Amino acid sequence: MSTKNIFIFSLTLFITLFAIGCDRMDDQSIDKTVEVGDDIEKIGAAVIAASTEAWGTDAYVINTATIEADTLRVNVSYTGGCETHAFTLVAEPMFLESFPVQLRVSLAHNANSDTCEASITEAHQFDLTPIKTAYQKGYRTETGTIVLRLKDAPPSDLFYDF
Repeated sequence: MSTKNIFIFSLTLFITLFAIGCDRMDDQSIDKTVEVGDDIEKIGAAVIAASTEAWGTDAYVINTATIEADTLRVNVSYTGGCETHAFTLVAEPMFLESFPVQLRVSLAHNANSDTCEASITEAHQFDLTPIKTAYQKGYRTETGTIVLRLKDAPPSDLFYDF
């Protein structure tokens, strides 16, 4: 093989691998983002969105957080007692490239203008299936591990294995 043929082969291989790599990076963002007005029934559920502000910004404390199968379980404390409070799990629309992959998630708390001051502690759970589905589509695999980086949670790794 001549030097010219080796160069052309190498260049073609490089361009092909580069194109494949770029295609894969595009798929690692999560396509389906949700705006509150578009999907109001998602309040109290898990959503993929760029910001938590539309879902609620009221104060709370995460006491514990664990993952069991496809469910994130959190125990939270807040003040209130006169109105219904809603917690929504909001996942950012982009996986963080690492091994294992990471995803930033936050709880949004909507206290519905509750001015009462009782101390409330309660458990909430969130179905992680939409996050798993986005991972499976983006990484083209049925199994995986995602480290959920839950904002303001006690320090511990939340490994979501499926």
